[in-house]
Amino acid sequence: MKDDVTPQGRPSIPSLTKLAELTPRTLVLDMLAVAADTALTSVALAQGGDIMGFKAGAVRVAVSRLSTQGAIISPQRGSWQLAENAPWAREQGRWQGLSELLCPWRENWWVAVTHQVSRSNRSGWRGHERALRQRGFAEVQRDLFARPANLSLAFSALRQELRALGMAPQTVLLRADQLSVTPRPGLWDFRRRHTLLEKVRDEMCRLLDQAPAGTAPDKVLCARFLRVGRAATKILNTDPLLPEEWTGPSPRGEVVRLLPHFISTGRALWFRYLGID
Repeated sequence: MKDDVTPQGRPSIPSLTKLAELTPRTLVLDMLAVAADTALTSVALAQGGDIMGFKAGAVRVAVSRLSTQGAIISPQRGSWQLAENAPWAREQGRWQGLSELLCPWRENWWVAVTHQVSRSNRSGWRGHERALRQRGFAEVQRDLFARPANLSLAFSALRQELRALGMAPQTVLLRADQLSVTPRPGLWDFRRRHTLLEKVRDEMCRLLDQAPAGTAPDKVLCARFLRVGRAATKILNTDPLLPEEWTGPSPRGEVVRLLPHFISTGRALWFRYLGID
């Protein structure tokens, strides 16, 4: 059975190893995200690829494609930064404002009805379903997705976000006070998510203990910081933000509070290793 599918055929939460997986494309994006306002040269990106086990040619192809797609920009020849308004950049930084997205739950629901969306186009369906799950919707029964309406978003703003993420335009979006089919918390696999958040938190703490200020960087330590940081941001950015009275307390807040220090420590290690002032 695939790692990302439940026995019932529903997508499940990826393992910590899978959350930390990188491609040349995601490596370039992650390095530029961590570098923030500091532009990275093509040489530095290639060095980063070497740290993570990618050939320089694969990194150059990723840079070229990202540039063509408008995801990254070149402030000067041979240097790169994230495009400020690129959708990926907005989603990547979503974890920083998660607490502001929550509001009290009145036991009402947002519902997405997708019976008019074709499943025969598998690529199109996967993108559509990914968009819904990225905002915490779970499939209650075939073609009926729902989530608690505990996000401080206007209905129109939620629809706009979902469409930007890839939700099919044929989807009917509703807000409901009652449902004849009551969603179960287990649909969101929240216990597994809580366990993964605890593992990420513990791994971040271990790495921070191994890398006090002034630690001499090496490839292995740099690679571990990047992979764990990627896992942390990914699990936070895909968190369905369910009501705690429904699922119990989440370790999410601990990871959010720890992550800025973890990122700054990892950035300092990477910059020293790459020889960036």
